[in-house]
Amino acid sequence: MHWELLDNVFRYGAICNLFWVCFLAARNHSNLAHTYIVIPAMASGICWLITGAYDEIALFGPFGYVLGFMARMVVVLNWLFTINVLSDSFRLGPFYIAVLVVYALRALAFQLDIVPHDLFAQISHPMRIGLYLFLIYKVLSDMPGDLLEKRRRFRIWFMVGHVLITAALTLERMYVSNALYGDNISLTESFAVFLLSSYFLFHSIRPEEKNPFESDYRNARSESTETLPELQAADRHNLEILKQKMDEGLYREPGLTVAELAKSIDVQEHRLRKLINMHLGHRNISQFLNDYRIDEAKKRLADVSERHVPILTIAMDVGYLSLRPFNRAFKNRTNQTPSEYREQHLAAQTSSSDAAPLEKMPG
Repeated sequence: MHWELLDNVFRYGAICNLFWVCFLAARNHSNLAHTYIVIPAMASGICWLITGAYDEIALFGPFGYVLGFMARMVVVLNWLFTINVLSDSFRLGPFYIAVLVVYALRALAFQLDIVPHDLFAQISHPMRIGLYLFLIYKVLSDMPGDLLEKRRRFRIWFMVGHVLITAALTLERMYVSNALYGDNISLTESFAVFLLSSYFLFHSIRPEEKNPFESDYRNARSESTETLPELQAADRHNLEILKQKMDEGLYREPGLTVAELAKSIDVQEHRLRKLINMHLGHRNISQFLNDYRIDEAKKRLADVSERHVPILTIAMDVGYLSLRPFNRAFKNRTNQTPSEYREQHLAAQTSSSDAAPLEKMPG
């Protein structure tokens, strides 16, 4: 009875936390793409906690099938949620959509008893391991370019906690409880979800912390300019050197990192991160470099004399290693593809040059 009471405390506490996170996400009108990922992820967690304690069909009737389906999507939806929180410019591209479809088919197969439960379990564990290996790779690859020190720490601890708890629960299901396909949620799992949701909620509502929902660079700056500390002489000098290096074209160096940039202007890496973030308003080194790269690309795309230069050539000249990241960065900045931008500006120049002789003709 004592353990059952503890389980209920953690289970319903976690459900309250997840509802609260949904509410905070729904209020975040500045980043609807983020909201559309957060709410289904939290809803799947709530369904998972409910179906782990009750017979959803007996309790909710036909709607119980929906709860069961959402509960079996909890792994992939919370995987997407974690990647989204830890990214500045997450987009639900073809890869993520494909993973979602595979998990949806898997959930339907279980729901309709198409696949034996034992086979379902054998398929589920490798899929889950693959998702979290990708998550680790994603977080570690994005870490060097992050300019927010508090968010860097938050990313590390949130990711480590998420992965360790998931791994521990997977092992517990495989070798201790033998509840392979997750219809029954143990006290350990209720406590783990409560712990993770409380940690995220704590960081979401602290007034001195950056809200994790504000992950979009275009809609969230690191600090208000009214609260910025006054620049010391050394930092002012560092910023001047940084601007000079950028104007000389250092941003064209492919794969330029914060460490290499700091070395080029002879300043400590952590100090440069703080300067670019707090005094130039960037949250990620890629976004800082993109400002320079896209500005140059826009000038060249609008230049009539370069109308026959391939877009890939321009992209690589300004520092991109391939066309895809250039196209994505360009559209984020201009709401146009490079081809659309070039066509529009060259057409405008052609129209103005055609109109000039007509204005000089006698009426």
